[in-house]
Amino acid sequence: MLIDNTLLLREKYPAIRKYFLDYKDDIKLDALEVLESKSGAETIRYQTDDKHLMVHSMYDPVREAERIITSHKEKINSDTHVFFYGIGMGYHIDKFQEWYPNNTYSVYEPNPDIFLAMTQQKQLNQIITKNTKHFYIDTHETESNSYLKEFSSSNKNTQIIILPSYENIVKEKVTLFHQKVKDVIRNRRTNLQTDSKFQKLWVKNSLLNFNEILNTPNMMTDVDQTHFAGKPVMIISAGPSLAEDMEHIRYIKENSLAYIFAVGSSINSLIEYDVLPDVVCTYDPSKMNQEVYRRMIDNNINHIPMMFGSSVGYETLTKYKGPKVHFVTTQDKTSTYFLDQQIDLKHDLIADSPSIAVMTFQVLNKLGASPIIFAGQNLGYLNDQLYSKGIEYDHVNSSVNKKQLENAITIEDVFGNKIKTNKGFNRMRVGIERLANIYSDKIFINTTKNGAAIDGVPFQPIEDVLKNMLIKPIEKKIWWNENNSYDRSKLKYKEEQLKQSMVKFKDLIVQFEKLLDSISTYTKLKNKLMLESLLVQFDKLYEQLNQNIYYANFISFYIRVHVQFMTNEIKQTNQERDIIIKSEKLVLLFTKFIEQCKEGKYKVDQIINTKMK
Repeated sequence: MLIDNTLLLREKYPAIRKYFLDYKDDIKLDALEVLESKSGAETIRYQTDDKHLMVHSMYDPVREAERIITSHKEKINSDTHVFFYGIGMGYHIDKFQEWYPNNTYSVYEPNPDIFLAMTQQKQLNQIITKNTKHFYIDTHETESNSYLKEFSSSNKNTQIIILPSYENIVKEKVTLFHQKVKDVIRNRRTNLQTDSKFQKLWVKNSLLNFNEILNTPNMMTDVDQTHFAGKPVMIISAGPSLAEDMEHIRYIKENSLAYIFAVGSSINSLIEYDVLPDVVCTYDPSKMNQEVYRRMIDNNINHIPMMFGSSVGYETLTKYKGPKVHFVTTQDKTSTYFLDQQIDLKHDLIADSPSIAVMTFQVLNKLGASPIIFAGQNLGYLNDQLYSKGIEYDHVNSSVNKKQLENAITIEDVFGNKIKTNKGFNRMRVGIERLANIYSDKIFINTTKNGAAIDGVPFQPIEDVLKNMLIKPIEKKIWWNENNSYDRSKLKYKEEQLKQSMVKFKDLIVQFEKLLDSISTYTKLKNKLMLESLLVQFDKLYEQLNQNIYYANFISFYIRVHVQFMTNEIKQTNQERDIIIKSEKLVLLFTKFIEQCKEGKYKVDQIINTKMK
């Protein structure tokens, strides 16, 4: 390694320098040969087990680099961040810097042997420059995963450029890289869509539901867990295969062979067949969630306990007059703020999930129920149907339409056949599988014929379950009629604390607006000395904002998408070395953000002031 490269790594990436010192015996430089190409530029020949592979063109590596960057030209603009996978000798990175001197980029080298060979021939400061945001390198034992943060948090458009030869040199790594990035981007989009759709409802519902929380037992802390520990429970979902199991479910209910938990819309199918469950479970924050229980309410079925997630649509709780029990969800910041130390965040809090079936599965596992048996959990299309008989809504089509079929993905069913499903159902399946892995000491069964195969939840026909497992009745008592154990005497202090922080938050907004005006003025005057002082004030004020109780627990969740965007942008802005450019970006970014804060404050103030009167 050239001495200048050693010094650069020692200063900026000491862990990488240390690795090459500690593991020099693992490096296989004998598999590499640095050659002179026809054009005179150096290239590398890499020896695999059975053949020679060229890292760059044997004729003209520089001309090849031009073609590589040109092939991506249409997708690169002035704001594009480029992610280079594979350095080689860095010719394509050189060309990119020549053509796009102001664009940022990151560099990932999956082959440490090639990297070392390059550092013996070329100055690293030609590749790692002021525009290099991140540098990643695999070792011989591990692959880097830290690069995934770029795809999960950056707001910039990122263009991936893979050195073509690496498609052969590290073929399996490239395939895995593509899959990891694809998964991260897909999850980010899904989370963004979910947050954008429900962020305001989660805060609104949690505030409006808080009285119900204070007046109903907590399923995790107030209900005697011996009612469910070691007892069989069926989670009844609304899939189209449910009808096939319905008579068996009737038999199980009539003979008290297991608890019957109806999740979401399955209550309507159960009503259709006159098989009423022991519990109905709900958590959907949308206003339309109340429609799921319209049939139940219209038929005066008000004796079944409703187990609800605390951020559920408040209209549902208002309309259902029967007994209720709650569990606190991770989307409910009202309860976690006001009840503070009264909630065990590890055990009592139920993580928000893609479906109420997954949420209920969490609750039952924490209560110690076993076996847990799924019915109607198709998680896929069956004969172009989405839901079981008896489930019909004006706002939801029960049949699969042409567009849904075109966008469908293919998975295996419980019999090993290929079936179609959608991304939402697939996320539910993954959610169940994740929990099944966590609670692998318990017994889980999936009775859903023709439904999706669920790893960790083996399929058994319900006939076999009845024959071999559900063979004796369990005693069912009135378990939901328990007193709430929350200490209300502690709430007054939390309420006063919140009111004070609401006043302080209003003052912070005013201070930010004045400060941003000053930064804007001195940016136009290009007064760097004054800007340095103002940016220090900004950092202090920003810290106060994040510590403000009202913002931290309510406003930041009401506008969480904007907060996530702003947080990512601030990280990027803080890397800007030119204080004038940095100040311009900060003013533009935070002016928009403050408007979002003011809008959120207006809405949330109304709800809180109404609830606190």
